[in-house]
Amino acid sequence: MIRTVGRLLARGLDATQAIAALLVIAMMIHVSVDAFARYVSARGFPATVEIVSNYYMVGIAFLPLAFAERMNAHISVEVVTQLLSRTLQSLALYISWLLSIVVYAVLTYRTFLDAEGKREVGAFVFTQGIRLDIWPSYYFLPVGFALMTLTLIYRCVVFFFPAEDGLGFGNREDPTQ
Repeated sequence: MIRTVGRLLARGLDATQAIAALLVIAMMIHVSVDAFARYVSARGFPATVEIVSNYYMVGIAFLPLAFAERMNAHISVEVVTQLLSRTLQSLALYISWLLSIVVYAVLTYRTFLDAEGKREVGAFVFTQGIRLDIWPSYYFLPVGFALMTLTLIYRCVVFFFPAEDGLGFGNREDPTQ
């Protein structure tokens, strides 16, 4: 059961990573074509800056948060904890995961409420004569935070059953290594 949940979560994390990668590619193409159009015709695409800052960058920053956790790619500073015994290091790590779950759950809830508020009012920017709805991009945050919360909860469960890890936390059974 634990392994199955991990595999399903892994698929979701892989999907958000793929979406973020597609956003990077789309942003590169969009900005390059815009720059080329400005060079050739002195007119680029309208709202390029707004699309990049409200869609591409937000998705790129928040969707792969949990994927980075899965790959143990977040920055960690272990100045004090490296002096502790292996048991105390594991305990400190577990406590940090529990505290992170609380923080990310609150972030999920608050950013979802914010996204709903932006959807209800139909948030948009008006630039160069074009109305660009930006409310959909507000949902990138709660999705990224929710996946991070689920990943950390799963990590806490797998801590006690490392052989059942279906998510593949860097293929490491001991999280303190």
